[in-house]
Amino acid sequence: MKNTKLRNNHIISGLFLEAIALCMILSFRYISVESTAMLAIFNFLFAFLIFQLNGTLRKKLCVLALGNIIGLFWNYIFFLFAVTATNFFGQIFGVFYIILNPLLNLTWIVSFWSISLTFLANPQTKRVGQNLDY
Repeated sequence: MKNTKLRNNHIISGLFLEAIALCMILSFRYISVESTAMLAIFNFLFAFLIFQLNGTLRKKLCVLALGNIIGLFWNYIFFLFAVTATNFFGQIFGVFYIILNPLLNLTWIVSFWSISLTFLANPQTKRVGQNLDY
């Protein structure tokens, strides 16, 4: 029974790791190197900041894979917006894209990171904060 549970945990963790790798490959292949770099930065920050919190490895990998999927779609939509704006406004929009790309990526990274902090928070910490008497 314990072997089966351990094997299932390894399979599920492997699937999440595959989803993360697939997001990185799709980002590099279909979007741009900048979006791949932002996903790599997101993964690096997530690994060093979130993996120290309580929770199972499977839950953390699930949140990380979800973050990569959101980041992939975010970068793809912003890339399509940039291509459309460049065709409409001309090459000058490329400068705005270079400036806005890191800032908008930072927006989704910080937002998702803060949501994942609440998702992985210790339940005892949640209860202590709720019992405040004024």
